[in-house]
Formats: sequence, structure tokens, C-alpha cells
Amino acid sequence: MNKVKIILALVVLCTGIYVYYAFPDLVGGEVSTLAPVAVLLVSILAAIGIAATSESGRALIEFSKGSQIELRKMVWPTKQETMQTTMIVLVMVVLVALFLWLIDIAVFEVIYDLLLGVDN
Repeated sequence: MNKVKIILALVVLCTGIYVYYAFPDLVGGEVSTLAPVAVLLVSILAAIGIAATSESGRALIEFSKGSQIELRKMVWPTKQETMQTTMIVLVMVVLVALFLWLIDIAVFEVIYDLLLGVDN
């Protein structure tokens, strides 16, 4: 029954997407943009509702509830800690960039001047 509900949810979702794009042809003529969007939103909500009643959907809901509980337990850094960490990262990026630039210059000099004998 679980697979049937998931397949039914996918069929409802795909039907909603199809109707969204084919709505003017199905109705025939000019149509407000709101109508196909409403059909799409209703099909998305229906598909979510159908999928939520399956075993996989219930497991996903339980996982989401557990994630919210764990998220509340999390200790977030203060603004000062965030700024300090960001500055450390930026300084390290600059230092690594300078180091790689110096390595590039050294390798360039070795290859062109010493090995190839080309003067710049």
C-alpha cells in the first residue's frame, strides 16, 4: 500500500504540472495566470497529503520533528565569535593566495629561465 500511495502522489503531482503548462489549450483561449497556478498548488498540496499518509511520509514527518528538537538544542555562536572566525578565514585565504602566488612565480622562473633559457 505504501508504494501505491507514493505512485499516486507522483501521478497527482505530474498531472498538476501537466495541467499548469497545458491549461490554456485545455480550457481554450485566454486564461488568467492565477488559474493554472492554483491548479498546480492544489496538486502539490494533494500530492504532499497523499505522500504523508504513507509509511515513508510518516517517517519523514517524524524525522523532521526530531530534527527540530535537535536544532533547538544547538548552541549558536555569538556575533563576536562569528566575526572573529570570519576574519581568521579571510586572513588565511589571503595568506594561502600569497603563498600560491609565490610558488607560481618560483615555478615559472625555474621552468622558463633555468630549464628553457628564455629571458622575460
